[in-house]
Amino acid sequence: MPPTIAAKIIIVDDAAAVRGMLRALLADEGYSVVADLASGGGLLAAVERHAPDIVCLDYNLPDADGLELLKQVHDAHPMTAVVMITGSADPELEGAAAEAGAAGFIRKPFSPDKILKELHQVAYTRRLLAATQQQAQAAAIALKTPRARAVIADDSATMRLLLKAILERAAVAVVGEACDGKQAVDLALRHRPDLVCLDLDMPVMNGFEALQSIHADDPAVKILMITGNANRDAILQAGKSGARGYILKPFHPEKVVEAIGRLLG
Repeated sequence: MPPTIAAKIIIVDDAAAVRGMLRALLADEGYSVVADLASGGGLLAAVERHAPDIVCLDYNLPDADGLELLKQVHDAHPMTAVVMITGSADPELEGAAAEAGAAGFIRKPFSPDKILKELHQVAYTRRLLAATQQQAQAAAIALKTPRARAVIADDSATMRLLLKAILERAAVAVVGEACDGKQAVDLALRHRPDLVCLDLDMPVMNGFEALQSIHADDPAVKILMITGNANRDAILQAGKSGARGYILKPFHPEKVVEAIGRLLG
Protein backbone atom coordinates (compact mmCIF):
# COMPACT_ATOMS: atom_id res chain seq x y z
CA MET A 1 0.00 0.00 0.00
CA PRO A 2 2.37 2.77 -1.18
CA PRO A 3 1.22 6.32 -0.48
CA THR A 4 -1.34 7.65 -2.98
CA ILE A 5 -0.40 11.17 -1.90
CA ALA A 6 3.29 11.89 -1.29
CA ALA A 7 3.66 11.70 2.48
CA LYS A 8 6.28 14.15 3.77
CA ILE A 9 9.11 12.59 5.76
CA ILE A 10 12.02 13.87 7.87
CA ILE A 11 14.96 11.49 8.38
CA VAL A 12 17.14 11.86 11.50
CA ASP A 13 20.25 9.66 11.69
CA ASP A 14 23.88 10.46 12.37
CA ALA A 15 25.04 7.94 9.74
CA ALA A 16 25.22 9.58 6.30
CA ALA A 17 24.99 6.17 4.61
CA VAL A 18 21.71 5.39 6.39
CA ARG A 19 20.24 8.79 5.52
CA GLY A 20 21.26 8.41 1.88
CA MET A 21 19.84 4.89 1.64
CA LEU A 22 16.54 5.92 3.23
CA ARG A 23 16.22 9.03 1.07
CA ALA A 24 16.70 7.04 -2.15
CA LEU A 25 14.45 4.19 -1.03
CA LEU A 26 11.61 6.47 0.06
CA ALA A 27 11.83 8.68 -3.02
CA ASP A 28 11.46 5.58 -5.22
CA GLU A 29 8.27 4.73 -3.31
CA GLY A 30 6.69 8.13 -3.84
CA TYR A 31 7.45 9.70 -0.46
CA SER A 32 8.72 13.27 -0.22
CA VAL A 33 11.81 13.56 2.00
CA VAL A 34 11.64 17.20 3.11
CA ALA A 35 14.73 17.11 5.34
CA ASP A 36 17.44 14.77 6.56
CA LEU A 37 19.33 15.62 9.72
CA ALA A 38 22.56 14.23 11.16
CA SER A 39 21.62 15.24 14.72
CA GLY A 40 18.57 15.90 16.81
CA GLY A 41 19.21 19.53 17.68
CA GLY A 42 17.30 20.96 14.73
CA LEU A 43 14.45 18.46 14.64
CA LEU A 44 11.76 20.46 16.42
CA ALA A 45 12.46 23.49 14.24
CA ALA A 46 12.36 21.29 11.13
CA VAL A 47 9.02 19.81 12.18
CA GLU A 48 7.63 23.31 12.69
CA ARG A 49 8.93 24.41 9.29
CA HIS A 50 8.01 21.39 7.15
CA ALA A 51 4.96 19.90 8.98
CA PRO A 52 5.97 16.33 8.06
CA ASP A 53 3.61 13.39 8.14
CA ILE A 54 6.30 11.03 9.43
CA VAL A 55 9.65 11.36 11.20
CA CYS A 56 12.16 8.48 10.98
CA LEU A 57 14.13 9.02 14.18
CA ASP A 58 17.34 7.25 15.15
CA TYR A 59 17.61 6.49 18.86
CA ASN A 60 21.38 6.92 19.20
CA LEU A 61 22.13 10.54 18.31
CA PRO A 62 25.30 12.46 19.21
CA ASP A 63 23.55 15.48 20.72
CA ALA A 64 20.17 14.33 21.96
CA ASP A 65 18.34 11.55 23.78
CA GLY A 66 16.23 9.85 21.14
CA LEU A 67 13.41 8.98 23.55
CA GLU A 68 13.22 12.50 24.93
CA LEU A 69 13.21 13.90 21.40
CA LEU A 70 10.43 11.49 20.44
CA LYS A 71 8.37 12.63 23.42
CA GLN A 72 8.91 16.31 22.59
CA VAL A 73 7.79 15.84 18.98
CA HIS A 74 4.77 13.77 20.00
CA ASP A 75 3.70 16.22 22.69
CA ALA A 76 4.04 19.26 20.42
CA HIS A 77 2.80 17.62 17.20
CA PRO A 78 0.65 14.56 18.03
CA MET A 79 -0.48 14.19 14.41
CA THR A 80 3.13 13.73 13.24
CA ALA A 81 3.93 10.02 13.32
CA VAL A 82 7.38 9.20 14.69
CA VAL A 83 8.97 5.86 13.77
CA MET A 84 11.94 5.07 16.01
CA ILE A 85 14.90 3.27 14.43
CA THR A 86 17.63 1.79 16.60
CA GLY A 87 20.58 -0.55 16.66
CA SER A 88 20.20 -1.01 20.42
CA ALA A 89 19.48 -4.50 21.71
CA ASP A 90 17.87 -3.15 24.90
CA PRO A 91 14.70 -5.28 25.31
CA GLU A 92 12.93 -2.52 27.23
CA LEU A 93 13.46 0.16 24.59
CA GLU A 94 10.45 -0.78 22.44
CA GLY A 95 8.12 -0.39 25.42
CA ALA A 96 9.72 2.93 26.35
CA ALA A 97 9.30 4.19 22.78
CA ALA A 98 5.64 3.17 22.76
CA GLU A 99 5.15 4.99 26.07
CA ALA A 100 6.77 8.12 24.61
CA GLY A 101 4.39 8.15 21.63
CA ALA A 102 6.08 6.19 18.83
CA ALA A 103 3.98 5.22 15.82
CA GLY A 104 6.40 2.43 14.92
CA PHE A 105 9.63 0.78 16.04
CA ILE A 106 12.34 -0.80 13.87
CA ARG A 107 15.63 -2.38 14.92
CA LYS A 108 18.78 -2.17 12.82
CA PRO A 109 19.90 -3.79 10.62
CA PHE A 110 16.65 -3.64 8.67
CA SER A 111 15.76 -4.72 5.16
CA PRO A 112 14.19 -2.29 2.67
CA ASP A 113 11.02 -4.41 2.69
CA LYS A 114 10.74 -4.19 6.46
CA ILE A 115 11.00 -0.42 6.72
CA LEU A 116 8.75 0.14 3.70
CA LYS A 117 6.08 -2.12 5.18
CA GLU A 118 6.22 -0.18 8.46
CA LEU A 119 6.11 3.23 6.77
CA HIS A 120 3.37 2.24 4.32
CA GLN A 121 1.20 1.15 7.25
CA VAL A 122 1.87 4.37 9.15
CA ALA A 123 1.12 6.51 6.08
CA TYR A 124 -2.04 4.52 5.35
CA THR A 125 -3.20 4.85 8.95
CA ARG A 126 -2.63 8.62 8.90
CA ARG A 127 -4.76 9.01 5.77
CA LEU A 128 -7.58 7.02 7.32
CA LEU A 129 -7.23 9.00 10.55
CA ALA A 130 -7.74 12.35 8.81
CA ALA A 131 -10.99 11.20 7.21
CA THR A 132 -12.26 9.31 10.26
CA GLN A 133 -11.69 12.19 12.66
CA GLN A 134 -13.95 14.39 10.53
CA GLN A 135 -16.67 11.74 10.64
CA ALA A 136 -16.19 11.28 14.37
CA GLN A 137 -16.56 15.02 14.97
CA ALA A 138 -19.78 15.03 12.96
CA ALA A 139 -21.12 12.21 15.13
CA ALA A 140 -19.80 13.63 18.42
CA ILE A 141 -23.29 14.30 19.72
CA ALA A 142 -23.81 10.55 19.97
CA LEU A 143 -21.14 10.36 22.67
CA LYS A 144 -23.39 12.30 25.03
CA THR A 145 -25.16 8.96 25.42
CA PRO A 146 -22.55 6.38 24.33
CA ARG A 147 -23.70 2.88 23.53
CA ALA A 148 -20.62 1.42 25.26
CA ARG A 149 -17.33 2.23 26.98
CA ALA A 150 -14.01 0.95 25.66
CA VAL A 151 -10.33 0.56 26.43
CA ILE A 152 -7.96 0.45 23.45
CA ALA A 153 -4.43 -0.96 23.44
CA ASP A 154 -1.84 -0.62 20.68
CA ASP A 155 1.86 0.23 20.80
CA SER A 156 1.42 2.68 17.88
CA ALA A 157 0.25 6.14 18.92
CA THR A 158 -1.10 6.72 15.39
CA MET A 159 -3.10 3.50 15.49
CA ARG A 160 -4.59 4.47 18.87
CA LEU A 161 -5.69 7.82 17.43
CA LEU A 162 -7.36 6.02 14.53
CA LEU A 163 -9.06 3.45 16.76
CA LYS A 164 -10.35 6.16 19.06
CA ALA A 165 -11.80 8.11 16.12
CA ILE A 166 -13.47 4.97 14.73
CA LEU A 167 -14.98 4.07 18.10
CA GLU A 168 -16.26 7.59 18.66
CA ARG A 169 -17.83 7.46 15.21
CA ALA A 170 -19.58 4.26 16.37
CA ALA A 171 -20.83 6.10 19.51
CA VAL A 172 -18.42 4.22 21.78
CA ALA A 173 -16.64 6.29 24.44
CA VAL A 174 -12.92 5.51 24.88
CA VAL A 175 -12.22 5.61 28.61
CA GLY A 176 -8.61 4.40 28.51
CA GLU A 177 -5.67 4.07 26.10
CA ALA A 178 -2.75 1.68 26.61
CA CYS A 179 0.54 1.30 24.75
CA ASP A 180 1.31 -2.19 26.09
CA GLY A 181 -0.51 -5.25 27.40
CA LYS A 182 0.16 -4.57 31.07
CA GLN A 183 -1.35 -1.10 30.82
CA ALA A 184 -4.36 -2.63 29.06
CA VAL A 185 -4.93 -5.05 31.93
CA ASP A 186 -4.63 -2.26 34.51
CA LEU A 187 -7.04 0.01 32.61
CA ALA A 188 -9.57 -2.79 32.14
CA LEU A 189 -9.50 -3.48 35.89
CA ARG A 190 -9.88 0.23 36.70
CA HIS A 191 -12.60 1.19 34.21
CA ARG A 192 -14.57 -2.05 33.79
CA PRO A 193 -15.30 -1.28 30.11
CA ASP A 194 -17.84 -3.03 27.90
CA LEU A 195 -15.25 -3.46 25.14
CA VAL A 196 -11.47 -3.90 24.94
CA CYS A 197 -9.60 -3.58 21.64
CA LEU A 198 -6.24 -5.37 22.01
CA ASP A 199 -3.32 -5.35 19.60
CA LEU A 200 -1.70 -8.76 19.45
CA ASP A 201 1.93 -7.64 19.17
CA MET A 202 2.79 -5.29 22.05
CA PRO A 203 5.82 -4.82 24.34
CA VAL A 204 5.97 -5.57 28.09
CA MET A 205 2.97 -7.95 27.86
CA ASN A 206 1.66 -9.18 24.53
CA GLY A 207 -1.97 -9.23 23.46
CA PHE A 208 -2.53 -12.92 24.23
CA GLU A 209 -1.29 -12.52 27.79
CA ALA A 210 -3.40 -9.41 28.29
CA LEU A 211 -6.43 -11.15 26.78
CA GLN A 212 -6.12 -14.09 29.15
CA SER A 213 -5.70 -11.84 32.20
CA ILE A 214 -8.63 -9.55 31.32
CA HIS A 215 -10.92 -12.46 30.44
CA ALA A 216 -10.07 -14.33 33.65
CA ASP A 217 -11.00 -11.25 35.70
CA ASP A 218 -14.15 -10.41 33.74
CA PRO A 219 -15.46 -13.13 31.37
CA ALA A 220 -18.33 -10.87 30.27
CA VAL A 221 -16.14 -8.14 28.75
CA LYS A 222 -16.11 -8.18 24.95
CA ILE A 223 -12.54 -8.36 23.64
CA LEU A 224 -11.66 -7.59 20.02
CA MET A 225 -8.16 -8.56 18.88
CA ILE A 226 -6.26 -6.44 16.36
CA THR A 227 -3.47 -8.08 14.42
CA GLY A 228 -1.42 -7.84 11.27
CA ASN A 229 -1.00 -11.63 11.35
CA ALA A 230 -3.66 -13.67 9.53
CA ASN A 231 -2.27 -16.90 11.00
CA ARG A 232 -5.25 -19.21 11.56
CA ASP A 233 -3.73 -20.83 14.67
CA ALA A 234 -3.23 -17.43 16.33
CA ILE A 235 -6.83 -16.45 15.58
CA LEU A 236 -8.15 -19.77 16.94
CA GLN A 237 -6.02 -19.40 20.07
CA ALA A 238 -7.39 -15.91 20.67
CA GLY A 239 -10.95 -17.25 20.36
CA LYS A 240 -10.27 -20.06 22.82
CA SER A 241 -8.74 -17.54 25.25
CA GLY A 242 -11.88 -15.38 25.30
CA ALA A 243 -11.71 -13.02 22.31
CA ARG A 244 -15.08 -12.29 20.69
CA GLY A 245 -13.61 -11.32 17.32
CA TYR A 246 -10.59 -9.99 15.46
CA ILE A 247 -9.61 -7.29 12.97
CA LEU A 248 -6.72 -7.63 10.53
CA LYS A 249 -4.35 -4.72 9.92
CA PRO A 250 -4.34 -2.69 7.80
CA PHE A 251 -8.06 -2.23 8.34
CA HIS A 252 -10.78 0.00 6.97
CA PRO A 253 -12.89 2.03 9.42
CA GLU A 254 -16.15 0.76 7.90
CA LYS A 255 -15.20 -2.84 8.65
CA VAL A 256 -14.23 -1.97 12.20
CA VAL A 257 -17.53 -0.16 12.77
CA GLU A 258 -19.39 -3.20 11.44
CA ALA A 259 -17.41 -5.57 13.68
CA ILE A 260 -18.10 -3.42 16.73
CA GLY A 261 -21.79 -3.22 15.83
CA ARG A 262 -22.01 -7.03 15.67
CA LEU A 263 -20.10 -7.38 18.92
CA LEU A 264 -22.23 -4.90 20.88
CA GLY A 265 -25.50 -6.13 19.36
